Amino acid sequence: MSETVIAIWLGGGGAPHARDEIAAIRKGHPAASLILLTTPEGRRALEGFAGTCWEDGAARGAAAFLARARRLSWASAAHIYDLEVNRVTRFLRFCVWPRPQWHERAPPSMGREGTLPLS
Repeated sequence: MSETVIAIWLGGGGAPHARDEIAAIRKGHPAASLILLTTPEGRRALEGFAGTCWEDGAARGAAAFLARARRLSWASAAHIYDLEVNRVTRFLRFCVWPRPQWHERAPPSMGREGTLPLS
């Protein structure tokens, strides 16, 4: 059984950033099943880059957030790559059980000054 890897991208940094990061994830986990949590626009921009796309990543509200955390937990991913690195995705890290290895891959336009690394 191959491991599951999830990439979270909601549009931050643009599609070229996401494509580069997903290519790097594929290189690091060649046999893994890759799930992309994104928006409907993100799914169209990255068509074919992931085996499975969940396009409910930008849903708003507490219920949507909890549903997203539950869905990520049930996927039992070995690694989650946060390509967005915003407040919501950083907090989401603490709501996923069991805790997978969490990797932050901030867009180049996001300054790293004042941002404490979580992993």
